[in-house]
Amino acid sequence: MKAFFQGWVVAILVMAAAMAGNIQAVISQDVKTGNSLLAQTQIKADELELAVALPELAEVIFKGGESSSGQITGIDVQGEGLSIQRSGKTATIPLSQIKKVVFKNGALVYRSNGRQIIRGERDRPIGKLVTWSGIPLNTFTVKNSTQGQAVVKLKPPIVSTEQLQGIESVATDRQYVVDEIQFDSQQRTITILATPY
Repeated sequence: MKAFFQGWVVAILVMAAAMAGNIQAVISQDVKTGNSLLAQTQIKADELELAVALPELAEVIFKGGESSSGQITGIDVQGEGLSIQRSGKTATIPLSQIKKVVFKNGALVYRSNGRQIIRGERDRPIGKLVTWSGIPLNTFTVKNSTQGQAVVKLKPPIVSTEQLQGIESVATDRQYVVDEIQFDSQQRTITILATPY
């Protein structure tokens, strides 16, 4: 009987050692998973470069109440101007004159993967409207004016680390489409209103 118990004790110790070795091997490996949302929530990012889409048709509303429409092709931070194209002609508008840019519903939008959507008509948003305020002008860049692809750098204190993780999680399978950009030329900041599609 004593030999029987000794056999069990040895077997348990061998199994425990094997399990500990397997656990250590799993912990030391890079985790590869098909669930990218799970993998991303474990990363603590202090900054996120987020691809956003700009619909083709925008209305630039001036501080005096007038407006002009066209496609946004760039923001010149040094010259403090917004470039807009209409009928093949490009004009640069001083940021100090602009109150906001409103992107029209029904306008063509390109996702970062090149797929086209028409915001508001046949394609409905997948999430709710979000607002990011106090974004420095130099952290917003139009990367591809033809397809309206831009990048905005988000980091605290504009959004918290938890909000960054949520935004990154949403962006893994959806595209944030900009609804409006508000300008504060004195503070050299913008506020972006965007909706995930």
